[in-house]
Amino acid sequence: MVWATSRRRPLLPPSLDERLFTILGRKARELRCPMLAVGCGPDHVHVVVRLASSVALGDLVQRLKGASAYELNGDVSRRHPFAWQNGYWAESLGPADLGPVVAYVQRQREHHDASHPAERWASVSDAPLRRSVD
Repeated sequence: MVWATSRRRPLLPPSLDERLFTILGRKARELRCPMLAVGCGPDHVHVVVRLASSVALGDLVQRLKGASAYELNGDVSRRHPFAWQNGYWAESLGPADLGPVVAYVQRQREHHDASHPAERWASVSDAPLRRSVD
């Protein structure tokens, strides 16, 4: 599953990872949906869970997003209120896909900390920076 912060604001610094992972893991355990992997970029989160047959996917996402927003908003040091945008993306995984997807999710910080190739080129070039829409 993947969902983003409200307006894709970069509200998820690396310093928040452990706290967010703890909140999401605790809520997933309460719902009997074991957390297999979680990873963040600055403006979104990836979560891999084993969905319990008694839990609807939409309910799980709503509870994970609600619990995390509630707890993160309790942090008085935040400059902006924390909110997730509406919606999410989800896909079911077969046994052959699980390992590679878990590895990908666990590398999210590393993936997002690497600058875009066009930005690296722009730093050594006088050419204007052009970036395609992903």
